[in-house]
Amino acid sequence: MCLLADRPDLIAPVGLLRWREWGRHPEQDDPEFWIGTTREEAGRDGLPFTVVAVDADGAAVGVVGLGEFDHAELRAHSPWVMGMVVEPARREKNIGRTLMAELEARAARLGYRQLWVSTEIAAGFYERCGWERVGTAQVTEGPVELLTKRL
Repeated sequence: MCLLADRPDLIAPVGLLRWREWGRHPEQDDPEFWIGTTREEAGRDGLPFTVVAVDADGAAVGVVGLGEFDHAELRAHSPWVMGMVVEPARREKNIGRTLMAELEARAARLGYRQLWVSTEIAAGFYERCGWERVGTAQVTEGPVELLTKRL
């Protein structure tokens, strides 16, 4: 695990990993959008920051970020888990859980005591990581499940 801020060479590969996962309507379909967003989330000592899982060769295989908010409609709650994805061929190998544990530990060191996430399809994953469902919300993209975790 590493912070993206410590590995700027991974910004483009992480952006492309996110684009391959979400780069279709209604999300942005331009890979440069995802690379630029990833670059903006490469903080070190505050929000936003991004944690990257790398393989033995140093290639990015998973990523998760923490930012002030994910949806403008839900900005009353902060901070938010953003951009969680593991390379499809590497799923079911605890990479996602390890990423979440590292993100939560870093958030706690920064003084955060509660985190939030919204998802359309991955609520079960977050629950397996110890998160609690607290309801649903309507955002621009449609309905999402809301989950939270106290650190």
